Formats: sequence, structure tokens, C-alpha cells
Amino acid sequence: MARVPTFIAAAALLLPGLAGSALAQDATGASAQRTVSACQSEQDLQQVINSDGQLSPDGCRQITITPVRSENGQLCVLDFANGDEGIINQLRSAAMPDKWWVRCDSLTGAG
Repeated sequence: MARVPTFIAAAALLLPGLAGSALAQDATGASAQRTVSACQSEQDLQQVINSDGQLSPDGCRQITITPVRSENGQLCVLDFANGDEGIINQLRSAAMPDKWWVRCDSLTGAG
């Protein structure tokens, strides 16, 4: 379970300006969804960054981040499910929830 904060921190590192332009409302008012890589180690994340996303080490997965307007401000759903129903992902899903809710502005303070 200690790896969950690592995933969230990795996602936050890849989302500079989240509350600003990255996940802002578009002209129609619809929320912009974003997919980022999150990794279990800094080394794996550095490989993804240095390859401009062309490499995806085994310790990495895609996270979808969707902003949702609420009465308490803008919230973001971090969705760790990546559609792969392999045995590893089934075990991972059993060990931790696939979706996490956070305040979008709390992701912008990283880095």
C-alpha cells in the first residue's frame, strides 16, 4: 500500500499547471481528461520522461486524471485502472482501489 503515494506523486510531477491550462474547462465547458505515466520508482519515471513517453517500463502504468466540478471546488479523479485485465493488474486492483479522488489544486503544489 505504500506505493500509492508514489503513484500519486509521480502523476503530480507530470502535471505542471494542473489547475491552470492542463485540465482547464474547454470552450464547451467540458472537462479535459488527461492520461499520464506513473511509475513505482524514480528511475522508471525518468526513463519515461527521457524517452518522451516512448518507453514504458514494467513498473509504470497509465493513470487517467479527470477534473470534476463540485460544490467544494474542482476535484480530480485519479483512475489507476488501465484496461489490462492481466493477473498482475487483477492482483494490484485487489490490493488498492482503482480510483482516488483529490483536490485538483493539491496536485499543482508538487515540484
